[in-house]
Amino acid sequence: MEFEPRSIVNGSLLKRHSGQPVSIHLFVERADKDGRSFTGKSTDGMPIQVMLSDPLSDMVHGWVEVIGMAGSNDSVRCKEIITYSGNKEQEEFDAGAHNMLCNFLANCRDMYRMG
Repeated sequence: MEFEPRSIVNGSLLKRHSGQPVSIHLFVERADKDGRSFTGKSTDGMPIQVMLSDPLSDMVHGWVEVIGMAGSNDSVRCKEIITYSGNKEQEEFDAGAHNMLCNFLANCRDMYRMG
C-alpha cells in the first residue's frame, strides 16, 4: 500500500476532517452480522461507525487502528485495519496517552516548520 498522508484523530476531532484521510484508534464494541461495518469507541469515548468496502473475513476485537476517509456523521470509510489482537501492544495500548497525542497534533499544525 502506498503511503498517503493522513491526520491522526480521536472521535471529537473526526468531524473537523470530514472527507479527508485519517487514522483513528478504536476499541471494537460490535460488528454487524454481514461483516461490512462495525462500531467502536474512540480513545476519547466517542462511538464511531466504520464502513468497509469488503466484508471482514475474521472478527475484529479489542483495539484496532482504522485508516480511511472521515465521514460526516462520526463515521469512517475504511481502507485498512491494523489489528493488535494477540500482540503485546494490545495489552499495553494507552488510550489516554493516544488521546493526548491527537489533541497535541490538532493544536500544533506547523510543528515541523523551521524558522
